Amino acid sequence: MHQFLSDNTNERTDRYGGSLDNRVRFAVEVAAAVSDEIGADRTGLRISPGNPYNDIAESDTAQLYPALLRALSPLGLAYLHVLHAGDDALLGTLRTLWPTTLILNRAGTDLPTRAKDIDHGTADLVSVGALALANPDLVERLRSDAPLNTPDPATFYGGGVAGYTDYPTYTV
Repeated sequence: MHQFLSDNTNERTDRYGGSLDNRVRFAVEVAAAVSDEIGADRTGLRISPGNPYNDIAESDTAQLYPALLRALSPLGLAYLHVLHAGDDALLGTLRTLWPTTLILNRAGTDLPTRAKDIDHGTADLVSVGALALANPDLVERLRSDAPLNTPDPATFYGGGVAGYTDYPTYTV
């Protein structure tokens, strides 16, 4: 869906390309179709404003993502998951516009920073994907203030056990 949103990858000239309304249409139609099948209370969407992955370059994130959220809002989706790429002003706008649960992914930040996002109302939940991967006993470590294993991104998605099942659990 990100490729439909981006003005440098979406070169369509039909009703799914060009204007902001057209570029958000695909994401809204997919979210509506999924929520019609399984219920809006079980449907969410992940967005990555400003994420340059696969050479995506968005020149209009400040207009694009608010337009997307305004179009999605009537669907009553369960959550929005935002991969934060550093634009705090945009994140504040998205938080203001989103009516239900907002999950925030500040990849690479420490847990106290992520906790502040909840304390300040910036997010309702925060993701801890890589930390959970690197710490199979993450909940216990957090409860006991134990040190955390450092995730090794070089082993992610490699197809083997390295980086998935070989992280040690904490022992006192």
